[in-house]
Amino acid sequence: MATVDEIVRAGILEVYELPDWEPRQPINRLWVAESFWAEFDAMDSLHVEHSAIGGRTIGEHIEIIFNDFRCAERPHAGDLKRMTPSRHGVRKLHPPRARVYGWCPFQRSFVAVTLATEISTKTDRKLNDAKRDEVRAFIKKHKLEDSMVYGDILAVFPPSN
Repeated sequence: MATVDEIVRAGILEVYELPDWEPRQPINRLWVAESFWAEFDAMDSLHVEHSAIGGRTIGEHIEIIFNDFRCAERPHAGDLKRMTPSRHGVRKLHPPRARVYGWCPFQRSFVAVTLATEISTKTDRKLNDAKRDEVRAFIKKHKLEDSMVYGDILAVFPPSN
């Protein structure tokens, strides 16, 4: 079985680094698949100003949720959800009008593998399942099956003592 660190060294995953303007210190670990960034750049709908929410594009909201995940003691309610069936261990982040799919290899961590817009998941009812399967295929391809945290939000973010 491979480890997340081995996949990072191979260049398949990269550590999400906070931008220079972020004053908070990182608490949690976040990795992003290189294929995620390729898909992110190719989706024009994420970067269009007319679809901005609160003055930010959907793409900017994805980056903000990544910053929040890295720096927050615990994600806001509903930001990190388990996908069904939960036995697969796949989770998704919910930035405004987008979905980021991945899994938690350790407590206080997340690996982002793929994404979709919220509207596309509502118009194509099978898209969530396809994205879940894409995450599972990524895990299997890179032999990361043993690096998964199962359970609810308390399994990923246990209460502090």
